[in-house]
This record gives sequence, C-alpha cells and structure tokens, in this order.
Amino acid sequence: MMKCLAMDFGGSSIKYAVVNEQAELEQTGSAPAPLGSVEEFLDSVEKLYLQYRDEISGIALSLPGVIDAETGEHHGSGVYQDLLAGKNVKELISARCPVKVAVENDGKCGALAEAWKGALAGVKDGAVLVLGSGIGGGVIVNGKVHRGYNFTAGEFSFLLTGRDRSIMDAAWMSVGMLGVTYQTCKRKNLDFSVQDAGDVIASFDQMLGDRYPKFDQPPQKIKADGKQFFQWLEEGDRDVTEIYQEFLHSLAILVENIQICLAPQRIVIGGGLSKAQRLLPDLNRELEQLCTDCNISQAMRPEICNSRYLNECNLLGAVYNYIQQYGENP
Repeated sequence: MMKCLAMDFGGSSIKYAVVNEQAELEQTGSAPAPLGSVEEFLDSVEKLYLQYRDEISGIALSLPGVIDAETGEHHGSGVYQDLLAGKNVKELISARCPVKVAVENDGKCGALAEAWKGALAGVKDGAVLVLGSGIGGGVIVNGKVHRGYNFTAGEFSFLLTGRDRSIMDAAWMSVGMLGVTYQTCKRKNLDFSVQDAGDVIASFDQMLGDRYPKFDQPPQKIKADGKQFFQWLEEGDRDVTEIYQEFLHSLAILVENIQICLAPQRIVIGGGLSKAQRLLPDLNRELEQLCTDCNISQAMRPEICNSRYLNECNLLGAVYNYIQQYGENP
C-alpha cells in the first residue's frame, strides 16, 4: 500500500501525517512553522522525511500561495512568499529528499480532500473554505479542482468583506485566525511575542495600530489561540464577543459572495476554527439575517456544511494531488 508523508504548512505550525491511498492517517503530529529562511523550511521537511523514510513512497505538501502544481513553482502570496516566491519547491525538496514530491496550494488541497472522500464526494460543483491562519479556498467544477488563470481560482483570502479601506477589508484578515488574534491582542492588551506567528501579527500593527486605544499597563503574556478565544467567548467576554460578531458578519459576506459568483451546490467549511461546535449554527443565522436584510432570494442562499475532515483536509488533499500526479502505486 502506497504511503505519503503529508505536510500542511500554515502560518503558525506544520501539521504532518503518514497517509495512505485510502485516506487513512497515521503518525500525526505538528511542529512550529519554519518562517525564518528557506534553509529552515527545507530542514523541517528533511527532518520529517528522515524520520519516516522507511515507511513512505513520497512527499505531499500543502502550502499557502499561488502554486503551479504541475511544475512545483511558487508564484508568491501567502506567509511563505518571502521564502519561496520564484522558487521551485519540488526541486528544492527533491535535492534533500530523494523521493517523488507533489505540492499544491492549501485551499485547493482542502477542496481536493472533500472531492476525494469528503463532503463534496459525488457533488459536481462545490467550494471549500478552510479557516486557518488565513483563508484557504478551492473550487470544484465538474468534479475537478478548478485552478483558473495564473492558478488563482479560489483565492478567497483576497475577497473583500468590508469598507474599511485597509487590510481589514480582506478576508484573510477579517476572517483568518491571524487577523482575529491581532484584534484580540489589541483590544485585550496582549503581548504579540507570545502568540503563534507573533512577528507576523506585530507587523499588522505598523499599518493598523493607530485605530486602537492605548493601554497604560504592559501587555499581558497570554496566548490567544483558537481554544482560548472560544473559551473567552463562552464566558461572555465583551471584547471577544464583539470580535466574534464582526468575524461572523465578514464570514457570512464571504460565503454569500462565493455563492452568488459560483452557484455551487454546497460550500464546505473546514480548518481549525470549524471545530468549534457553535460556528456553523451561528454562521447559518448570520447568513439568514444577511440575505433577508439584502433581499437576496432563496435560490441564491448557500447550503453550508462542515468539512468531513475538519483541520486534516489539507493533508488528505495534498495526498490526493500526489496520487493524481503519480498514481496510487508510484
């Protein structure tokens, strides 16, 4: 049975697993995101390859950014663009790890996973939103992932969800966890340095810091990850409740725009944030209110559902991309 080392590179961490062609995961784990340099990025891949090389036939990567899946070239965008833009990721990794390598955009991996054995299996036209550090996305047309001109189809991160005339308008900031964490830090006076991808979050402050109130006290060294955010939400924290309502409204706008542009049969919500049990019911209520307020007809209201694989979809989609390129028994 063919097995791949699948790696999903996010803004705060790498998720990895050994995965077979039946979409079964083994040896799962995580590691910090290697955002410092190309060498750090390659070292992280090589370290895991050396750990599992006796079990695997190849390496399958899910990465943020605009990627030519056939050649392996990274054309920029995403949190790894400073490291990888203009470089051939397949070639770089193959030079360190002597196995076949496949790489695809993270959002398209999410869509591939759902079309393979997930919530879009058997669905002709669908879309996937992966709620992570940023916003992954993918479009399925006639049962296949749609890459579009310049490989940018499904880059939902860059859809605009507001009228702020700043990066806060873009979905990757208004709906992505990095943006949510930044807003939480600013409203609750939390230290950027203890957050996942703290340097990236701190960079937002150079563009947006003046719009938030200043505190006299030093920032608190509390980590505002997704688990902590939803704990504060359940406790009724006022700042977090306001951030969550803004997040829901932006997410509803994003989902409705996808529905109107693509008319998919189903929109699948995946990623780490989708694990919160309240998210889908809350989003459905927000969508209903939005469509009612904007007089959007029932025919243009989306059907949404949870990903079958939640935050594992990028790993599985990376392997399905590998299988499509090399076959089940490479």
